Amino acid sequence: MEIRKNKYLNWSYKIIFILIGLLALKVFEFNILFRIIHWFWKIPVVGTEELIGTISTTLILMPFLFIVMKQRIRLEGAEEKFKALSYYDPLTGLTNRRYFEEKLTDSLISLGKENKMGVVIFLDFDGFKQVNDNYGHEVGDLLLKEMGNRLLDCLRKEDTISRYAGDEFLLFLPNTDKPAVLNIVKRIFEGINKPFTINKIQIETSISIGLAFFPENGLDALTLIRNADLAMYKAKSLGKNTYYMFNQGDDEAKSC
Repeated sequence: MEIRKNKYLNWSYKIIFILIGLLALKVFEFNILFRIIHWFWKIPVVGTEELIGTISTTLILMPFLFIVMKQRIRLEGAEEKFKALSYYDPLTGLTNRRYFEEKLTDSLISLGKENKMGVVIFLDFDGFKQVNDNYGHEVGDLLLKEMGNRLLDCLRKEDTISRYAGDEFLLFLPNTDKPAVLNIVKRIFEGINKPFTINKIQIETSISIGLAFFPENGLDALTLIRNADLAMYKAKSLGKNTYYMFNQGDDEAKSC
């Protein structure tokens, strides 16, 4: 309530100052401006009143234009802040699930028109719960940030990485093929398997990765994400710290 009251109070002051300015302008309009313009340009009396009226009208509108512009700037700043909150993960600074799904949907349309291949990679860190249990959530959060940075170093500029949820990350690689994807997967394993040092604590990590290719394993974003998720769990069942490429038999086995 106090914030709202101060807001209204500030606007009241602005309105008062504007009204005072308008009153002062009207008082001096014909006494000063009229005489200065008539003396300087030798403009006849006839028509001078209209000129002064135009000038005064312009001056009257300027404060309102200034206020509108200022409010517009504030609104645009608020929109940018809202977008940042809507599309970015506050912990890692990476994009979030909502951004990934929208970006993937748009990208798949382009890939479909160009008959090109892409891949969704679902990545989950093995034993992350034990890190939180043994060292605390602060260390776990810092570890996630470092993991995100290492993943970024393994990708190309055109690739997309998002923190999906918890210790799960989603990657999308457009305009690629299976050999190129497997090379990037190899780099990811090499990068993540190197020990992390967080608050002077050395932590060794491993990951399980699931792959779903477009258009082979799905034509839309949600199907590809779901199938990559299934493949990731298959990788975990194979002993973790490995990858698995989705195939249709996995989906059929789960539905049985």
